[in-house]
Amino acid sequence: MGTSDSNSDPLDSIKLALLNYKVKTVIWYSKRPTTVKISLLLLLVLGFIASNVRITIVRSDVVSSSERTEKVSRLKRLFDPNSPVLLDLDGIRDPNPANLEEYKKQLFKENMFNTWESDRTPLNRAHPDMRTTRCKARASTYVPISQMPTVSIVFIFVDECLSVLIRSVVSIINTTPAELLKDIILVDDASQKIENGVRLEEELLIFEGIVKLVRHQERSGLMIARTTGAQHATGEVVVFLDSHIEATEGWAEPVLDRIAKNRKTVVQPNIPAIDFNNFELVKDVVDSPNAHAVMGGFSWDMIFRWKSLPEREIKRRGGDNSMEVRSPTMAGGLFAMDRDYFFELGAYDLGMDIWGSENLEISFRIWMCGGVLEINTCSTIAHVYRKTFPYSSKKDVGHKNAKRLAEVWLDEYKDFFYQISPPAKDVDMGDISHRVELRQNLQCKSFRWFLDNIYPEMEVPSRDYIAHGEMRNMGQKNRCIDNLGGWKPPSRMGLYTCHGQGGSQYWQMDRKTNEIKQSQNYEYCLDAVKDDQIQLGPCHGHGGNQFWVLNTIGEIKTSSGMCLGHDNTFLNVGACTGSAEQRWQWGFVFITPQT
Repeated sequence: MGTSDSNSDPLDSIKLALLNYKVKTVIWYSKRPTTVKISLLLLLVLGFIASNVRITIVRSDVVSSSERTEKVSRLKRLFDPNSPVLLDLDGIRDPNPANLEEYKKQLFKENMFNTWESDRTPLNRAHPDMRTTRCKARASTYVPISQMPTVSIVFIFVDECLSVLIRSVVSIINTTPAELLKDIILVDDASQKIENGVRLEEELLIFEGIVKLVRHQERSGLMIARTTGAQHATGEVVVFLDSHIEATEGWAEPVLDRIAKNRKTVVQPNIPAIDFNNFELVKDVVDSPNAHAVMGGFSWDMIFRWKSLPEREIKRRGGDNSMEVRSPTMAGGLFAMDRDYFFELGAYDLGMDIWGSENLEISFRIWMCGGVLEINTCSTIAHVYRKTFPYSSKKDVGHKNAKRLAEVWLDEYKDFFYQISPPAKDVDMGDISHRVELRQNLQCKSFRWFLDNIYPEMEVPSRDYIAHGEMRNMGQKNRCIDNLGGWKPPSRMGLYTCHGQGGSQYWQMDRKTNEIKQSQNYEYCLDAVKDDQIQLGPCHGHGGNQFWVLNTIGEIKTSSGMCLGHDNTFLNVGACTGSAEQRWQWGFVFITPQT
């Protein structure tokens, strides 16, 4: 498969990666085996069946007729929001815990949201219409439903709370036009929970072939699991969703309309939060010119960041809150894409592990290789943002994935990534030759083009600096200046144990402005707003509280001659004493400091 072969199959790199990946799969369908044969043919055509893939069909008649009749009778009410249906918790929850509060805490720890509350929230609840007035009016401009592409929904999950998972499925069925919904693919990435086993299969019986359950016997990660789901999808558009969402009325039509008009448009919906404690929807409908309007950005350590709309995008939209937002990147949990285009563009980088950086990788690839990435403010799918992740992954997955992204897509800008994330230099990222070849075959543009044309607001680190790296205190040599988890204003900066990982402890002193910028967002600088408070502030380039001078003994002085110090927790400035507590050792110094 040479790079000079203009007739090479654009799917070759995906085929190669999947065929080299050893994954065992069990497929469960609630429909009859004829559908399975069609899916198997699709898999064979795409070349995705490896020698050790095992497929098992579990038919819907594995339970007795009376059991199935009872289940169908109960679950049919799911499609009537006025008739609340709760999950039958028999066999998966303790009905009489000895200590209820401790039991609730245990359940919370398992899922990192209030499982007790979720289990008592109707599976078929409906949410209010989240569309603005202009969004409702814009519906008249959509292509007719008969001309919209059909859609497949792909959920992937690992040890998911059953009530949340079933509610996600029901919300999609209840809010998607039936003539457009081809199937819902659930990909179980090797769950261990009892409730994700036979019990899940029993709950899915009512859906009669609309829902397909694909099981991985070994943990494969988001990238492979979603690609597995896309393999089995039969709709013209595939919508990737997290397994803890609830769709709202009218979510599908604005998304499918955009893709019908341009198959290379990738669409993310508006994503409000479902409170992880009380499971109430955090309503954010404001009928203002820029309702729901945010866009995706990133920091140079390859972390996704939500950003306010720049002035150019506000002007382009002209105060119309129904107009799509052109977004440089996406969060990655929820988006829709023409299924064929997904594979033509290279699907996911299957050399990445578990999850992380895949959202930025596919975002850059969409824009640089001829596609368009949008956030559609007229489409709303709510999401449970967990307190934190309830599962762990392999060590250094983050650095490996980000390094693969940097080496394939960032061109000369990858230097900034390595400055901020020095441990990544020594991480084995695996073979990227097939991804490099994919980029060549797709004739993608440069990362500089992306910055100039798609994200001109992105702050590019200066290559002309006085010093950069960690700022180690000379009095407490194992402690460095750290953002303490606060990466935007008005977070206070302080000291933390030096970790050598860059990120929150990587700083850059600009030679032209004498500003000290933080790595996780170069838009923000150290700002001496008060003598006892050093905060992050938007970099303004006008000196004042953001002007710093590094001298030959490591003191960092303000424009008024005060020295940067600390109170053992937070940074401050005070009269210079010559103390080691007011002196700092930078990782790298490139010009002679002032005396």
